[in-house]
Amino acid sequence: MSSTVSELIRARLRIRRSLPAPHVCRAAREAAGLTQKDVADAVGVTIQAVSYWEAGLRRPRGERFDRYAEAIAALRDAA
Repeated sequence: MSSTVSELIRARLRIRRSLPAPHVCRAAREAAGLTQKDVADAVGVTIQAVSYWEAGLRRPRGERFDRYAEAIAALRDAA
């Protein structure tokens, strides 16, 4: 396995471990003054999906997980 592939895998694993609890994601969004629609548009999902994630009823999966984790990390870094 090349070092590039290994680095990519490790980077994705770090993102997956860094998604905070649903209430923390919601707090980060609200602190940034964003609506669920703003986050949904940025991530490429529906408002309902973001609502479910913030309520802890569902968890994003696959590429959506990666995009959502990156969005939440950016919001928390900006605070």
